[in-house]
Amino acid sequence: MNEPITRRAVLRRWLERCGVRPSRRLGQNFLVDEGWAERIVAAAEPGPDDLVLEVGPGLGALTERLVRRAGRVVAVEVDRRLADALRQRLGPLANLELVVADVLRVDLARLVAAPEGGAAGGEPGAGRPRDRVKLVSNLPYAITSPFLVRWLTTPLRWERAVLTLQEEVVERLLAPPGTAAYGALTVFVAYHARVERLGTVPAGAFWPRPAVDSAVVRLWPHARPPVTVADPAALFALVRAAFGRRRKRLANALAAHPAVGRQEAEAACRAAGIDPRARPEDVDLEGFARLANHLFPSPAGPGSGRGTSLGYN
Repeated sequence: MNEPITRRAVLRRWLERCGVRPSRRLGQNFLVDEGWAERIVAAAEPGPDDLVLEVGPGLGALTERLVRRAGRVVAVEVDRRLADALRQRLGPLANLELVVADVLRVDLARLVAAPEGGAAGGEPGAGRPRDRVKLVSNLPYAITSPFLVRWLTTPLRWERAVLTLQEEVVERLLAPPGTAAYGALTVFVAYHARVERLGTVPAGAFWPRPAVDSAVVRLWPHARPPVTVADPAALFALVRAAFGRRRKRLANALAAHPAVGRQEAEAACRAAGIDPRARPEDVDLEGFARLANHLFPSPAGPGSGRGTSLGYN
């Protein structure tokens, strides 16, 4: 391998060579802390039987460690210039597949499929899926919420995810009910996975230096959801509607859902044992599950009016 890309001088030299000026829009803040690069990879515990998906490899601070330990690494980079430079840095490696794509638009299942011939290339694999899949990423801030939603709802079986996220986002993921940070994203992630915080990465560990600190988390998927709901999609739509009006009383906030009226919302609150005058931020995952089961006791297909366009902000 070449000189460590975690050295600022080496990083800048490579960026100049490939003509890249770090883009704030693309979240191009490169890890320049050797210790944290090692800690992040160690938290994933990559082994010879593992497939590791890396989102946003940049110039390979994590990639060069992953390929030494994992059976196969699929790295998805949206910036073709960085992808070309990473190929130059690491050279041809049989266990590295570098894909130039927007990870929000690709088929995740296809990405982590084992290639039939075993060769690494520039296109997503199309063979059999691997069961032991791990995700490792210094995730660009701008795509955090949409990517988490895509990853957690994929039918893929995955063993763990180790992510570096904006610290404020991590606070939201771990926030208890009744706090300002608690919201729709908190509830959504809690339904799908257990979140373990591994530490704070100071802003100075990146170049260019971001305005805020980051934090590393490890996600462990639930073997089965912690609550039982008839229609998970209806649950999440209800949660998004409620937090879209988080300052309103719960019954009023629930009525923002296109399939829920004000009286229905009040009746659901009472049936669920929740004060209709409470705020959405006071309701935990179990409470929202009871509300959803009362309002939507059976699954419904597309066009039922249960969905909303609100996001996990």
